[in-house]
Amino acid sequence: MDAQAILDSLDLVAERSEDPAPQVYERLFARYPETEALFIGDKRGAARGQMLRQAIDTLLDYLGPNAFAANFLRAELRNHDDIGVPAEIFPAFYQAMAEAFADIAGEAWTPAMQASWDELTAEVEQIVQAPAQTI
Repeated sequence: MDAQAILDSLDLVAERSEDPAPQVYERLFARYPETEALFIGDKRGAARGQMLRQAIDTLLDYLGPNAFAANFLRAELRNHDDIGVPAEIFPAFYQAMAEAFADIAGEAWTPAMQASWDELTAEVEQIVQAPAQTI
């Protein structure tokens, strides 16, 4: 995975969109309509924005030191399972991010960016599907 391509894509999104959350969740809800009901009380989009920020923070850690990213994803998988969110939503969320970010970036979105986001999504899928480790 080309970490720089992902970082460049995040820079493009930051330059071109004040808040990409609506585009990300539009794609997620289109694919998984049942997830929209989980945000029924999020009238102003604060929870959605926070979740997107956390997903980006996790991504940045994963691309760098990976001090917490993989374990955080596994912990959130368990937390979300408690409210009925299947594991497949996690890579789907990163895919929704990639699609929304590609739309926001427009012509500046490169094949390297797309390939890196596709690889990232596949890696998130591997993380959430791996058996839980015990200490």
